[in-house]
Amino acid sequence: MTAEMKLHHGTPTCFLNGVPTFLGYMWCGGPTVEGWDAAEAAKVYAEAGIHFYAFDCGSQGVAEWCGPGEGRDGHFDFSSVERRLNHILDADPQAHFHLRVHLEMQRGRPGGWWVDLYPDEAEVRSTGDRLSQSFASAVWRQQAIDFLHALAGHIESIGLADRVIAYQTGAGGTGEWVKGDTSMSRICGDYSAPMQRHFGDWLRDAYGGDEAELRRAWNDSDVTFETAAVPGEADQINTRHMTFRDPRLERAVIDYYHCLADLCGDLVIDFNHAVKQATGGKALAGAFFGYLTELAWNAAFFGGGSESEYGTTARSGHLGLGRALRSPDVDFIVSPYSYGFRAVGGHGPGMPPSESVRCHGKIYLYEEDSRPHLNDPECGFGRATTLSDSIAVLRRNMAECLCRGHGIWWLKGGGEHPHFDPTLEPAFGPELARLQRLGTFGLELDRAPEAQIAILLDDESYYYATVRNDLDLPLVFQQRLMGVPRMGAQADYYLLNDFLEGKVPPAKLYVFLNPWHLDAGRREALKRELRRDGRVALWIYAPGYLQDEPGLEHMTDLTGFEFGMGENPWGPTMQITDFGHPITRGLSEDLFWGTNANLGPLFHLDDAEATVLGQVVYSLGRCRGGLGVREFEDWKSVYVAAPNIPAPVLRGIARYAGAHLYSEAGDVLYAIRQLVCVHTLSGGERTLRLPRRVEVVHDLFENRTVAEGVDSFTAELPPRSTSLFYTGDAELVRNL
Repeated sequence: MTAEMKLHHGTPTCFLNGVPTFLGYMWCGGPTVEGWDAAEAAKVYAEAGIHFYAFDCGSQGVAEWCGPGEGRDGHFDFSSVERRLNHILDADPQAHFHLRVHLEMQRGRPGGWWVDLYPDEAEVRSTGDRLSQSFASAVWRQQAIDFLHALAGHIESIGLADRVIAYQTGAGGTGEWVKGDTSMSRICGDYSAPMQRHFGDWLRDAYGGDEAELRRAWNDSDVTFETAAVPGEADQINTRHMTFRDPRLERAVIDYYHCLADLCGDLVIDFNHAVKQATGGKALAGAFFGYLTELAWNAAFFGGGSESEYGTTARSGHLGLGRALRSPDVDFIVSPYSYGFRAVGGHGPGMPPSESVRCHGKIYLYEEDSRPHLNDPECGFGRATTLSDSIAVLRRNMAECLCRGHGIWWLKGGGEHPHFDPTLEPAFGPELARLQRLGTFGLELDRAPEAQIAILLDDESYYYATVRNDLDLPLVFQQRLMGVPRMGAQADYYLLNDFLEGKVPPAKLYVFLNPWHLDAGRREALKRELRRDGRVALWIYAPGYLQDEPGLEHMTDLTGFEFGMGENPWGPTMQITDFGHPITRGLSEDLFWGTNANLGPLFHLDDAEATVLGQVVYSLGRCRGGLGVREFEDWKSVYVAAPNIPAPVLRGIARYAGAHLYSEAGDVLYAIRQLVCVHTLSGGERTLRLPRRVEVVHDLFENRTVAEGVDSFTAELPPRSTSLFYTGDAELVRNL
């Protein structure tokens, strides 16, 4: 079996032995020597046409990387692998495996032996203790590569290599490149000797070996590449310019976060390269990685304490995503879907910027670990309370995958958290079969990204902002869960650098979430790519504020607006003041938005040439222009002073930009050329406007034709439901 990624009908697709294949999995606990507790569920999944199984191995579960032991050659023990894998084949003779290979070595888990054996290679936290290996440990890195070669070689030796379609390599807690406390709380890292050495080597490379340049950048006349140290906890936690890091004063922290991102991106690449070498390129390789729209959460969000003010993005490894996406050895990126708003009526996006994954030729695998009605009522995460709500969430998430070309795995859990166990809820069997058929049907659709709205996220700017979640939470996390999916139009998510490099398909509206810092080169590239063809830019809060130093002139240069500033941190709130403009026409006077988090500096429009449509209210009760428009010869600029813009305002901006709106009802909506999904709480009659006339509108969940020869249609939607409509040529749905 050879698994590879190729472009198919406009999106990266897995080909197995040359055949395009929908990647629909059962995610489950791995088998033990004695048996497999998921066997009966697997038989139902197999009857549904699902024959791919994802499960853990490596340093977790039945750990093959288990340390020295009697009669063992080295640290690896593969003696039980054949028997365990055969338990899956006994349940489903057509089974293929996706191995989630854990490489983290952590005290309190099966890999804790490693920290005891190599204490000098362990991460040192700001509390002084050592819980896991350092990401910078060359010893661990080489051993992990050796383990991947040995694992793949053993599977080849027992004749099961053709059954393994993918190896997923992971480190950090749960294999997700997050070091627990040192990125999710006040505790910081990494102060180990391996990281100190690695940071010095990274600095030497970044500054071209020029110590004078390092001293200038760090504003430190004594620092050398040998003495440059990982910044202390106080420097990492606190910022010198309110919400932002001043590049003139805090370059050491900025450099360390950049170094950490590069290191983790390189580790993903190296481990995936080892997989490609060990399998002769016949298996896919990937990782949990790039959770850049999600990492405003922290340990408190997951019930792990009271420190809820910290975000995770900059101190995790995930800012290395752009580096990993450029590697030919990386085939796929995985994440759970957003934990933020999973209930019926919520939105279920993946955590990485999904279209950047696609434009680099990779596939995103969507971890469907919803909490259906079977689960413990106290489990959280938007648990559904009824079967019908569980089905509505399953369908909503599958529709998201179909509209973005994702693969997916459904979790068959256990105990109090059985998730999608069809042996406990028989209705899940036929529902999973329906979703699997639709996944295969989706391979025949035109799946090229063609959204007229592009959401652009800047990974590099995270180095220059607070590690608290004051800004990231409303500006990115909540904005993409609340306002964007309810606009009534499809929006695609990209890394800003992909836009600067011309990889983003033309759109009508470009939403720049967080380009707080742009150096001169990236700034000019952005202006060059944006300012043409009548494109409309939406800027939020502090676009371009930082270059070599903070400055309002940098914001003016980027956006075309003149600005004023308030230096007393406060939570800015927005209100509409002009209801006659196309953006604001029809909006309610009682519509407010913003954040209670203390942001600073605060910005307002001070521009006689701008059309001001709304005011921002902030410290001292200032009421200044906060929503404005400027129209230039080749492009248009829209500025909003406070984050978390609600759907009605975004919808008005999209309409102003000329983007197609399918609906203005406020439901969660996904769409591509041949699909439209509506997820609704209220239900009722909906009229959906299509961007072109189509031969047929077909309800894919109900398998019935709704309309023929139309460019709009009306449907009655049940409350708390998901509907998915095919909109295209009749030929494709004749045999459904």
